[in-house]
Amino acid sequence: MEPGKRSRQRRERIDIIAEWSRSGVLEERRRLPIEDQFAQRVSRAGSRFFVPLPLTYSDDRWYNTQVSLLLEALDALPRRPDHAFDSVWKVLENTADTWTRQNAGRRNITHSLGRASADPRLSGPVTEALLADVPTQTCEYLFKRLIVGEPEASSRSARRRISDGYGPGDPLRTEIATFLPLVEDIFATRDPDTARRGASLLRRALRGESLTLADTPLTLSLPARLRILLCGLLYTARNERYHGESFSPFYSSTASLKTYTHPHYLFLASYALVHLLWAHGGHAYAPSLDAVEENTVLNLGEARTLYARHWTG
Repeated sequence: MEPGKRSRQRRERIDIIAEWSRSGVLEERRRLPIEDQFAQRVSRAGSRFFVPLPLTYSDDRWYNTQVSLLLEALDALPRRPDHAFDSVWKVLENTADTWTRQNAGRRNITHSLGRASADPRLSGPVTEALLADVPTQTCEYLFKRLIVGEPEASSRSARRRISDGYGPGDPLRTEIATFLPLVEDIFATRDPDTARRGASLLRRALRGESLTLADTPLTLSLPARLRILLCGLLYTARNERYHGESFSPFYSSTASLKTYTHPHYLFLASYALVHLLWAHGGHAYAPSLDAVEENTVLNLGEARTLYARHWTG
């Protein structure tokens, strides 16, 4: 990034606040160039962007609270998929907590997600669809956190979450503990080209492809891949956003159309997993598994239509 462009973008952010300081915030601010580019892309692409799954009416108080948060998420679309992720994450966290209390007693959210990832009921077509279509930007993010070790504190926590055991006999700890060092030995570098190749390999691993690393054949099981998705990717992204450790993506001087793919995927994955957990919850408002799978595949297709080469390029 040229210093001049970075400086202009920094000035732009300050100028936006300065304009609002004179007029108040009732008027919509002028869009940044990347926001205009994205709006034009949405208008021309022929994609519906996102199609929510129809829900069943219920007087259940907890359920209606979660529905209100889902509406909050949908209100943020299409302009702010990162805000949509923030809202739907709250539903995922609440649902995982309820799920764990039903099945294994009360735990903190880390244990709730860890135990959920090992539950065989969640290792099916919905999870396979999500993991088969992770965008390149997301793999680069995850590679940096899990393999390169940046930023240090967030990376350390992410690796611990996916490598810990959750309950007696949890087999995923050993599987992931074997996988990470093999990838790290080959690709732990700050060189951009090597990092891109490492992210590509991580994408193949998340898809469930059979790999050979340092003469060691390895294929990650679906539960192990789900743990990386839940505890390594989604939870890490949530923490960094919640604690103000990550730059707001669309105000960055390096933002591009590709930048949108990452928060869009975080939202899609969280949304699908919420409904997958609900489908297995046994409540009157639970959607069918077939409906959740169909909706997940549909929305991944809508995203690919919108972003085209930017999704996996």
